[in-house]
Amino acid sequence: MELMGLGRYRLGRELDIASTSCRFFLASHEDEPNDGEPSYLAKILRPQRGPDAQRRRGQFDHEIKLLKSFNHPCIPTLHAAGDQDGVPYIVSDRVHGITLSELLGQRGDEHRSLTKEIAVYVVAQLADALRHAHTLEFLEGDQPTPLSVVHRDLCPENVLLSTRGDVVLVDFGKAYSQWLPAAHDDPDAGALAYKAPERLNPGTKAAVKTDLFGIAVMLWEALRGERCFAGKSDDATREAIARFDISQASRRVPGLSPKLSEVLRKNLDRDPERRFPDAYKMLQRLAQSPEAQVAEQSRQGLADAVKAALG
Repeated sequence: MELMGLGRYRLGRELDIASTSCRFFLASHEDEPNDGEPSYLAKILRPQRGPDAQRRRGQFDHEIKLLKSFNHPCIPTLHAAGDQDGVPYIVSDRVHGITLSELLGQRGDEHRSLTKEIAVYVVAQLADALRHAHTLEFLEGDQPTPLSVVHRDLCPENVLLSTRGDVVLVDFGKAYSQWLPAAHDDPDAGALAYKAPERLNPGTKAAVKTDLFGIAVMLWEALRGERCFAGKSDDATREAIARFDISQASRRVPGLSPKLSEVLRKNLDRDPERRFPDAYKMLQRLAQSPEAQVAEQSRQGLADAVKAALG
């Protein structure tokens, strides 16, 4: 029997979001009018059996715990979570808009670039969200201890853009932290085309610098209007990542300021030791670039682009 509601939230139409483990619905709070526009998103774990069932439930519970701990405008706010009739669920903010993948035309054949200013604005918002997640701490006894959060699945499908110019990083279901039991971990989690070269070896642990590589790939794609690593097969994609050379970023993407060129060159380096040490350093360099000096206009430009894409 289909669920009609989750706690104090009514379920609306199901969204066409590709996921093997979860279903997504628009949702409204019981205090909202029935004929109003739903303000929330419900994520429901699909019923599963077999050896993967416990691991996926563990990852779902881990995502809930992380969302409860985050407090950042570019990360969804958790409004409710629990089990109803044996169905685990999450209710968070709905983002009225589209994914970065849709804006870049990556779901079809009409790939598009963004202006340098809008691309920097989007990636700076994501870098700040990562800075928040990466530096989160928890109390172990009386001692603050790094939680060591790594998103592990940074890709345009997990970036939502709103009609107001908001940039929201979603889907921490594949994330790692100290709270994730080893039995529920999947070290190889994440979209292949956004993995850092060091993660191509199965079981290699993700880290802050692998997240920085993923966000730099998105910056590259937003500036170029084409996929960075899109082989015709997984093997071809792995080879493209392993052979990629970003040493001359300004030639590959003409017209970049030195600061923006440095962000690409360093964070797309095959050697993680040559990348920025953390997301804050990346955010700092982005903020210093001339392309970042029109942030408010870029926010409005992004909002206009999202509205245009929605028709």
